[in-house]
Amino acid sequence: MPPSKQRHALVDPKRFKTIQDLTKLRPDCGAAIDDILMIDDEFLLIVDLTHIGDLLNPFNSPSASYVRTHGVIVASHSRDVACPVIWGDPFLLLVLSNHLDEKIMGYADVGEVVGNVSCPAGSFLFLPVQKDIPKPLNSLLDEALKKETGVKIKLPKGTYRVFYEQFEVPEGTKKEYYQNIVVQRQ
Repeated sequence: MPPSKQRHALVDPKRFKTIQDLTKLRPDCGAAIDDILMIDDEFLLIVDLTHIGDLLNPFNSPSASYVRTHGVIVASHSRDVACPVIWGDPFLLLVLSNHLDEKIMGYADVGEVVGNVSCPAGSFLFLPVQKDIPKPLNSLLDEALKKETGVKIKLPKGTYRVFYEQFEVPEGTKKEYYQNIVVQRQ
């Protein structure tokens, strides 16, 4: 194949790094430090964390408890421009790395673009949406979808784990600019 038409894998597990421990970044957030999501034949919502605002406080609210119990929060670099979200079983990929901007179209050959999401706040919330989601939280998440800063994706039932896909970082550059976020079905 000519170099411009070269097929590549959606992700490379050799580049996977565990996500950060949020209790070190924000001990007061009350967020789960686990990187595991359970999808029970429902939807996964990916949204910029700013859309739930101060909902994680107080800790005893039903919405905060739901997010802490079911969701995974992943820090990233701020990105006002929407990035594609691509599904290619068993991977869901958020193409965030700055160096891939010119190569994004090649990913369409190995996965389906299922939406786009931006992240001005620098943190994503990955949240399985189940029937028992509290109404106030559901309303905030619906608003995020209307503003097109979040995406709701139907995924196969199963256990999923969230990783960074870390690329080589040129000297003097922040590592966050050279990483994608990957959700892998286990």
